Amino acid sequence: MKGRRELLLKEVVDCYIRTRQPVSSRTLVEEYGHRFSSATVRNELAALEREGYLWKPYPSSGRIPTKAAFRFFAEWLLELAEIKERPETLPTEPPEIVPQELPELLRRTALLLSTMTGQLAFVLAPEVEALRLAGLVMRRIGPGAVLVVVLSELGVVESRVLQLREDLPPEVVAQVEAVLSRRVRGLTLRQLVELGDLEVEGWHDRTVLAALDLLKGLAQEGLRRRLYVEGVTQLLRGLSDQPPAWAMERVCGLLRLLEDERRFAEILGHLRQDQQGLTVTVGESKVPELSDFSLVTAPYFGESGVLGVIGPLWLDYARAFSATHYVASRLKAILATAGRIQEVSA
Repeated sequence: MKGRRELLLKEVVDCYIRTRQPVSSRTLVEEYGHRFSSATVRNELAALEREGYLWKPYPSSGRIPTKAAFRFFAEWLLELAEIKERPETLPTEPPEIVPQELPELLRRTALLLSTMTGQLAFVLAPEVEALRLAGLVMRRIGPGAVLVVVLSELGVVESRVLQLREDLPPEVVAQVEAVLSRRVRGLTLRQLVELGDLEVEGWHDRTVLAALDLLKGLAQEGLRRRLYVEGVTQLLRGLSDQPPAWAMERVCGLLRLLEDERRFAEILGHLRQDQQGLTVTVGESKVPELSDFSLVTAPYFGESGVLGVIGPLWLDYARAFSATHYVASRLKAILATAGRIQEVSA
């Protein structure tokens, strides 16, 4: 694409994002102060239309960007911003996070990102099997029944009731808890599976081994990765000038995708494959639910914890890029300051 044609395409997309109206050659000349004439601009726009970057709703109208144009604009803006290489110098925040607060923190983060961008925002919790264990909490809750709470570096992983073959008094349960916590601390659920049987010295080995089997079972079966979503209303508002039936069909399809947390996590992993830092995906044709949306994502815990923004193709990309980068950096800093995670390379 020639330099002048490329410049005009960027201006058409920029103008359309701001006005949501078809862009004419006269508008470009007046808005951006070109030294060349409307006729020259019109010829270049016609060429861009033939190349699949623009289209006209009707013969005498201005032109509207296609998915290819929005994708070109978003990738150019992302490269221009050089956010991927920018060091994270945002101030850290000191609040202490207890395990019970982690889900609420992720939900509030999604709400903050949605508010900052005016779009639908999400936070995908990290892959549980890769988290390091911080220990166990075990409490006798009845005859032969012990509540086991698995703690990771990010907080509570899972809590389940373990049925024992014999009843144990609370003081013995506390001793078993101490033995197990020391043995598993620093390991991941995945490492527990790979290690096989662990040699554990302590009281009531049968109970100890039953709790270890519980941990291994959690890793082998795969735990649900929580997805926190906020801003559906904002997304609908951004599509309010579209035909209602069209908008509702797209939004309902997107919401169905987000409800399938496992599939959405797999899609994110595929879209972010071999990429680091902030990324943008515009009109992903291989995922029907995303084909009419733009997706901006950034990691906050290696490549396992990811957050992002989903909006229409005419998303305010500059705003989405800066907000997503800032919020991801802020969440990472909060978790690190609270001592719940260690630095994880992407």
